[in-house]
Amino acid sequence: MKIEIPNINDYEDINNLAQQVHNLHVKWRPDLFNKVEEVITREELKDLIENKEIYVAKIDEKIVGYIIIEIIEKQNQSPKIRHKKYLEIDVLCVDKDNRRKGIGSELLAFAKDKAIENSCTDIYLTVNEENTSAIKLYEKFGLRVKNIAYSMQINK
Repeated sequence: MKIEIPNINDYEDINNLAQQVHNLHVKWRPDLFNKVEEVITREELKDLIENKEIYVAKIDEKIVGYIIIEIIEKQNQSPKIRHKKYLEIDVLCVDKDNRRKGIGSELLAFAKDKAIENSCTDIYLTVNEENTSAIKLYEKFGLRVKNIAYSMQINK
């Protein structure tokens, strides 16, 4: 398996994978997500490629997963809060037919290497509480729960 920056010609393959993840979000949180045909637009993909924020996992030249990352630096004005430069994982997606083959772990290891290369202090991501397989992967990799967010739907 290799991990690399995609090119714009990979748009359809990436969007097909993005659709798999998005459909799960629609199922779990219909109060938040709408069903759409195009999860990542060509323009969004172009920006992600230019900013080196998207990487694809390929096996035999077939895209089997991708990760979208962003490095964020927080300059704190208060001496009470430490300086933070962190890598945020926005999306980690593995093709449904290729799950449980170590691809997600390799994408996480790749992201960790990027965090180290960029002198990040932390890695952050969020996950839907119903995504138990992803939660198991993240915990096995060494990520731990640091925040819990609550929500309440008021109007339907």
